[in-house]
This record gives sequence, C-alpha cells and structure tokens, in this order.
Amino acid sequence: MARMKKRRREEVSSQRSKRSRHRTESDDDVQPTNVVVADGPSDADEKEEDNEEEEEEALLDFTQTDYAEPGIPKAVHQLSEKALDELTAKLVRYMLYKGGLKLPIKFADISKDVFPQYKNVSRYFFFHAKQRIESVFGYRVVQVEDSTSKELYLVLNNASSQEHLLLMNKTGKAASRGFLMMILGLLWCAPARQLSEDELWKQLIRLDSKVKLKGEHPQLGDIPLLFKTFEAQLYLDATSELDADLKKIKYYQYGPRTLMEVGKVQILNFVCKLITGRPPSDVQVNEVLSEDS
Repeated sequence: MARMKKRRREEVSSQRSKRSRHRTESDDDVQPTNVVVADGPSDADEKEEDNEEEEEEALLDFTQTDYAEPGIPKAVHQLSEKALDELTAKLVRYMLYKGGLKLPIKFADISKDVFPQYKNVSRYFFFHAKQRIESVFGYRVVQVEDSTSKELYLVLNNASSQEHLLLMNKTGKAASRGFLMMILGLLWCAPARQLSEDELWKQLIRLDSKVKLKGEHPQLGDIPLLFKTFEAQLYLDATSELDADLKKIKYYQYGPRTLMEVGKVQILNFVCKLITGRPPSDVQVNEVLSEDS
C-alpha cells in the first residue's frame, strides 16, 4: 500500500513537471502576431489600415496612378548609366512631341513606338521620363480616364494663374483656336453642357454661314476634320446614344484636356465677353470654382 502511494506521488510529480515544461516551451513559441498590445494596433492591423487608406485614395483620385520607383529591368540591366540616360531622353522627346501636337500618350504604345527592341521596360523609363519632363521642362504629365485605354496621359503646361492661362490659350493657330473656343462656349450654354452633333452644327451655322458639313471654310478649312482633331486631342468627348427610333445620336461634351488645359474660368470669361462685352463677376467666377471643390 505504501509502495502504491509512493508511485502515485511520483506520477503526479512527473505530470506537474511536464506541464511546467510545456508552459515554458509554449511561452517561447508564442508568435508576435498573437500578442495584444493595449497601447496601439499591431503591425498587421496597421498594415490593414494602410491598405484600406490606399484603396480609399485610389477611389477618390481615379485619374492618377502613382507608382513607386521601379527597378532596372532585366532587359537593360547590363547597359551603362549613359545608355539608360539616352533611352530615357528618347522617351522624353517622344512625350514632348506628343504634347506639342496635343495628342494623348497611350502607355501601351510606348513599347512599340519607343522601345521595340526591349521587353517590359516601359514602366521604368516612363517613371524617369515623367520626372524629367516635370522638373526640367516645367510640364505636367497627367493621367486621364479613358474607356478605350487602360493608361492614357496628357502633357500639359504647368501654369496655374488665370493670366498665364489666358495668354497661353491665345497661342497656336488663331482661327482653329477661336473655333474651338466657340464650340466650348456653345457647350457651356447648353443644358448639362452637352449638345447633340446636329444641334451643335445648327448653332455654328447660325454664327457663321460659311460653316458647312461639306466643303472648305475659307479660314478654317475642313471643319469635320477639325472636329476629329479636337476629339483626338481630347478637347471634345463624343458619345453616342440611341433615340426612340433606334437612330444613333452623337453628343459632344468637354473632354479632359479642355478641363485641365483651358479651364472653366477661361470658358466663362470667353462667354461673358462675347455676350455682355465684360468679364465675369467675382461671384460668377467663385461659383465656377466651387463646382470642383
């Protein structure tokens, strides 16, 4: 009987020892993610919050895509720094050329137009070319929303003052620029700032009887071609809808370049001077500025 009690005490002692060792080993194996810190969120929580903030920012600023500086692609990894700089300069010239023609830059076209001999290098060189254009040449490279292209960019003048914009908008071909401003002014006065193609043509013909669907205008030349040019340059955005008779109706509204380069204040200024002979009042200007705030 005594031997049985002694054996029982030894078994209990052994079990306690094992439980003690198990607790010690468990404490050593605890993962940091399982520790709850009362003073603040864990690293995982902070990371999750950061991701949520980034998603919210992406939703709010859907026209811009910010990329971290990419590493040197494998295809050009062996090139010297001078060679990489020359390839960057090549893309800078391409982007400035497109900007000079007021044509949008399709990111998908960069590879075949500028770097046909290399694969998967566009993102790296675009990052550095964009920085150079903005820091050296004083332009903005702005991404715009477009249903036909995943990434579309405009090269815009970085001027912000209304006086500078007014002077800038007077440059270029005077006749075609004036015609564009007339179109933008008509759209400004239209409901929802949108006009059907037929209605826009009717209003233009009322203003200038020389405007015709066919034939050359003495100062403007081929007007239908001008419309196509304004669309290609993203001054005008065209959409089509079907009416009750299933007839396709084309509508014009402001394109992204108009809003970013010309600006609503300059269009308002043009319309007011044309109709009243006076610039807009401060109240009118503030109302327009508040639309985008």
